[in-house]
Amino acid sequence: MSPGATMERVYLDLKARILSGAYPPGTRLEPAQLSKTLASSATPVRDALYRLSGERIIESWHQEGFRQPLLSEADLVDLYGWAGALLSMALKGRSPRPDLPGGLVELATHDSYPDTIESLFRAIGIGSSNGELRAAIVNIVERSMIIRALEARIDASAVDALAAMVEDYRFGRWSALRSKITRFHRRRAGFAGRVAAEIRKRSEPLR
Repeated sequence: MSPGATMERVYLDLKARILSGAYPPGTRLEPAQLSKTLASSATPVRDALYRLSGERIIESWHQEGFRQPLLSEADLVDLYGWAGALLSMALKGRSPRPDLPGGLVELATHDSYPDTIESLFRAIGIGSSNGELRAAIVNIVERSMIIRALEARIDASAVDALAAMVEDYRFGRWSALRSKITRFHRRRAGFAGRVAAEIRKRSEPLR
């Protein structure tokens, strides 16, 4: 396998592990140790870590290495605010789809809250005609994946709010969806302190 192909494989594998919550927040990510898990030398692992750091999926410091982010309440409030603003921009000016039967827009069906919210927000992002906006939404969706299971655990109403947003999406009710997305993220910001507290308690991967 070529060096480029190895680096891409390592990057995708490591990214999937991180986004799934395999490493508790604050965990140091050591290239030498990860190379054994990923069946690779340390160089492509280090390159993948730098790439993930550039995407802000992990954190890095000069001469201090890499770690899984340990998000504070303020970090989460900013994250929710940014996500809500991006998604609202992606929906602004979007018109109904009269070519679809009954106005129904297709969206993959998932059982879990984290998978459903990822699917919905990715679909909104990918549907934007602005390439920069698409990339920003995909990035914020990925960076938020680690906290989704905690959201539903802390605020039971999050599941019902998500179901209402999914329904609006399926029927192309874009204005109503924008309003719900704004309220959803404001409520998430209101629970940011509790989510941050749960993040700091964690010592095992999320299930």
